[in-house]
Amino acid sequence: MASYVCPMCGRQIERNLVVFLDHTDQHIIDKIKELHPEWVEADGICKPCAEYYRKELTGSELSDANIGPHERQKRFGMGIVMLVLSFAIAYFFHLVGSSRSVRLFLFLPIFFGMLGLVQAQEKTCALLAERGLKNMDAGEMKVEDVNIEKALRIRGRAILIKSALLALLLTAFLFFYPR
Repeated sequence: MASYVCPMCGRQIERNLVVFLDHTDQHIIDKIKELHPEWVEADGICKPCAEYYRKELTGSELSDANIGPHERQKRFGMGIVMLVLSFAIAYFFHLVGSSRSVRLFLFLPIFFGMLGLVQAQEKTCALLAERGLKNMDAGEMKVEDVNIEKALRIRGRAILIKSALLALLLTAFLFFYPR
């Protein structure tokens, strides 16, 4: 099967891209061109991105998100990088025989790694939520609906707590890991 790269999110997929042909998709096409003027309709788009823009137009399931697919992908990537870095540092500490207390410094990079992964999963940036903003891949914009803004702020704080707890658990594991 041919491999394609989605021109929106850059994801490599093993299936055909969605190519818009039906007139009813014209509103989706217009929205994509508004947010991504470099996009050419003939290039198509992957199914997750097509669904994302369809939902954005209808307003369904987006009230609980404040970051778009590209922003989620960036946070996921940064989360992975930070976790790999954390484990590399932990391995170094293990090799040089550092004291256990030094391992506590791993909490911060582990926290940022977990934060990136949780934000990507929850489709919500905690910092943007706290500021009442969203970035649906077209730059930062104010969240207009007060109820959605409040819900995002609550979700953002929950993301920070969840990330901190996960980082605490992983740091504790590395702390008690034998020399």
